[in-house]
Formats: sequence, structure tokens, C-alpha cells
Amino acid sequence: MTRPIVVAAALVAAVAAPFAALWWLRERYVLVTVQGESMLPTYRPGDRVLVRRVPPSALRTGQIVVAGWPGERRVPMRRSRGGGPVLDEGWLIKRIAALPGDPVPPDLPGPGGPPAGAAAGGRVPGEGVAPATVPPGLLVLIGDNRAASHDSRQVGYFAHSDVLGVVKRRVASTGHRPS
Repeated sequence: MTRPIVVAAALVAAVAAPFAALWWLRERYVLVTVQGESMLPTYRPGDRVLVRRVPPSALRTGQIVVAGWPGERRVPMRRSRGGGPVLDEGWLIKRIAALPGDPVPPDLPGPGGPPAGAAAGGRVPGEGVAPATVPPGLLVLIGDNRAASHDSRQVGYFAHSDVLGVVKRRVASTGHRPS
């Protein structure tokens, strides 16, 4: 290679590297603003949290996740091909109470779990008894502030596909914090 070609290649690499790093970060992380009091005292309204997109196999009981309502897609789960951002509206921030195969938490409605027939996307037709374990592909999500949380106790199971990602940390707070 001649010297001008080497210099040009190095210049292109130096300019492209930050853009590649930014693209990688945007594909894996998103900032979401906490709305509502369902996760008090862990997170307050106005807190901004960093969410890491993860595959379903990486989900663990006790993790805090950002999810959409079961079966409802009010906002895109991932950034669109056109580069549009993930929006804050329509997301829930909840703690994973049970994964597939785990016993259904006893404090959920029904005999040992969510309402009879509850499944991803809400209730499914037919009568029956809630299973003793969480079915494959589904999760039980519950807010830390159970008195103010609308979660699996009311809507049943969430699907893995409802989960945007796992909350890694609080990055900013615009909400009121007592002194």
C-alpha cells in the first residue's frame, strides 16, 4: 500500500470507530424514566434508569425489568430500523417474582397463582385452575410498592417478549427525594 492510502484508511477507521461504538451502545442500552409509584422505595417517579437489553435466558428472579403491558404493543419494543428511539410511554418497571418452572407466588389471586386462564396477552378463553408453576415463556412481575402496583396480580403473566430489558442502575433523578 502506498502511504496516502494507509493514511486515508487510518483516518476512516478513526472516524468510524466512535460511530460504531455509539451504534453498539444504542442497540444494547436505553434510558427510561420512571413514572408512578409502583417501585417505591427502590425507584421514584422521575428517576432515569439505564436498561440493558438481554435475551430471555439472562433473566433472573429478583431482577428489575422494564416491560410492556401483556400482549399490547403501544410503543416499539426495539428501536426501529429507521433509527427511531424507544419511547418512555407505556413501559412498566417491575421486579421478576417468578420465571418459567418456578412455583407461582402464593400471594397472587386464584389457587396458587394468577387468575385462572391468565396468560401472555391477558386472559385466554376457557376455565381452569391456575398452574402450580409458571408456564414456559412467561413471567410473574410484581412492583415493590404492592399497594400502588398494577402487575401480575391483576393482569396475569407477562411474556418474555414483553420485556425490554433489565434495569442496571439509576442514572439521574428529577423526582422529589426527602431530605
